[in-house]
Amino acid sequence: MTYEGPLFGPETMNAPWGLKTREKLVALASRFFNANNISASHAAIGKALPNEGNPRPVTASDFLNYLNVTGAFPKTPNAFRVLALLESMASHGRLMRAGQDMSSIAGLGNYYLYMPTPQAAKRGLFGLVGVLGPEYLFELCAAVLMHITGKNEAGDAVAGTGLVVDERHVLTCRHVVADMQIDSVQAIQGRQYAVRSDEIHAHPNVDVAVMRLDGPPLTPLSGAVFQAPNVAQTVYTLGYPKLPGLRDASVTMQPGAVTNAAVTSLAGEQLFLYSAISRPGNSGGPVMSDDGYVVGLSIVDATGSYDAGDAFSPHYAGIPGQVIVSAVEDLGLGIDLQFEAFE
Repeated sequence: MTYEGPLFGPETMNAPWGLKTREKLVALASRFFNANNISASHAAIGKALPNEGNPRPVTASDFLNYLNVTGAFPKTPNAFRVLALLESMASHGRLMRAGQDMSSIAGLGNYYLYMPTPQAAKRGLFGLVGVLGPEYLFELCAAVLMHITGKNEAGDAVAGTGLVVDERHVLTCRHVVADMQIDSVQAIQGRQYAVRSDEIHAHPNVDVAVMRLDGPPLTPLSGAVFQAPNVAQTVYTLGYPKLPGLRDASVTMQPGAVTNAAVTSLAGEQLFLYSAISRPGNSGGPVMSDDGYVVGLSIVDATGSYDAGDAFSPHYAGIPGQVIVSAVEDLGLGIDLQFEAFE
């Protein structure tokens, strides 16, 4: 049985799809094309299995039929947009192309398979960032970013950003916790947490620190694997920059690219450079790649100025992912940050 409904028109979903619709379609496609569910997928649409040999993979047309038969949406999604989404899943490694029925038009006869792998399981939802885009990346990260608040020596309110890495710990920069008297109560994920000064662990040589929070278990950054930055890689800074005139602190996201993957500061620190704007308050926040890896932490504005004696360099500096992972391991807190070296 093949899909015989409208490819597009008044009976299909033609308006631009929101993130929730695309998330649902990706989840349904992952289930339908799962190599372990081929027989169930055939049965769901009334498609006969071959009498001998292994079941043939299902097609894009079969998936459209599945959406229609199950009533997953009030109207069947526009066929050509579904095809584009399936191809995006294939190009980002979520689906595997498994041949083509040449009698079908416009790719409806493309066979796909979803092959669950340990790597995909390790990355969790972050493995879908390449398919669902930066809006999805923002949604995943915003829930695990902490607005770290306190006061400086002058008594002025200051802040930085932290990243929840397990049920008790928040990763940030050493200078964030060193340059302020941290408020003893911090808010994150809709709850209040106590912070003790003896539970703030700063690395002696790297601008990395970890804070332990006392309170209900935190929901961590599950599946956000660390990776070394690569030059020209598209990246995003996320955090809580100081935004005058707003009542509440807000998470912001800024696009850019890695401009140099490995530089050394005058103090001998291993850093990398990127062009995504990092404002005061972003320090300690993640620098994320466009495919959902943590490639660094924001630390400092390295823009320089137009003064005659100063070279101008519109870049921002960060701590590379591999340096962060090593530094956190040095702290001996039992925090396991996943790292992907691609070697």
